[in-house]
Amino acid sequence: MRIFRFIRGAGSFRSYYRLLNELYRTVYGRNLMLHFPYYIAQEEPFEQRQINLVDQCLLEFGRFSGGTLLEVGCGNGANCRYISALDGNTQVIGIDLNPDNIEIAQREHAADNIRFYVDDAQQLQNIGDQSVDNLICIESALHYPDKHAFFSQVRRVLKPGGQFVIADILRRSEKKRRSLWWWTRTMLLHHATEEEYHGFASGNQLKYLRTRDITPDIVRGYEGHRGWIPRENRGWATHVLLRTTVSILVGLFLRELRVHKRYMVFTGIHQ
Repeated sequence: MRIFRFIRGAGSFRSYYRLLNELYRTVYGRNLMLHFPYYIAQEEPFEQRQINLVDQCLLEFGRFSGGTLLEVGCGNGANCRYISALDGNTQVIGIDLNPDNIEIAQREHAADNIRFYVDDAQQLQNIGDQSVDNLICIESALHYPDKHAFFSQVRRVLKPGGQFVIADILRRSEKKRRSLWWWTRTMLLHHATEEEYHGFASGNQLKYLRTRDITPDIVRGYEGHRGWIPRENRGWATHVLLRTTVSILVGLFLRELRVHKRYMVFTGIHQ
């Protein structure tokens, strides 16, 4: 069954995202965004809470229209499609290291003002110097082993005065605790601390305008998750397995956020 393949695939970076896309299509009939939910109101569906997080990040830019927005770590392209729908005058570029995600993005979301490339956030070979007005990176930088190289690329591709927003999951302390060490190893997780993040920016002559700790809003985003799996046209056993799988994953995520991690948003500018 697909659900068992998802559980087995959760131990591999590429398999995890491929099977997460498949799980969303199984449950919802379409691809959804690939990041955590953000709480604003009660009784919100999962998809709305994912959209809430994108909206919170976009608000950091203030008003923007036109120009070029680059999403680093765009996943399956759902974020780029959403951003493009908000402002059709903006040219949206999405890059992701996972070719499976880019294949979905190009097939389902490419348009005249949306382009996708397989690319490494630490190199951005498809993005020209000072060609980007705004850059956004949501829940992807935790996979980058060399964040200094990533920030160097942020500075290179942003126009002077261009802004960036990075939402990432950080370690709470300098000490690298062995929290879910097996998950960290197989999912290629490279969590940094807030202090290290400040060093990444200043070391690349980038300036933070503000930082926000949104951990409580992300934790609350999972409220009501047991109701996110509709029963429609599914046998009892399949429905129970899906709900059980979601509950296990949510439990892991919440434990990390409450004990070992923080979810933060960094907004900065290329001076």
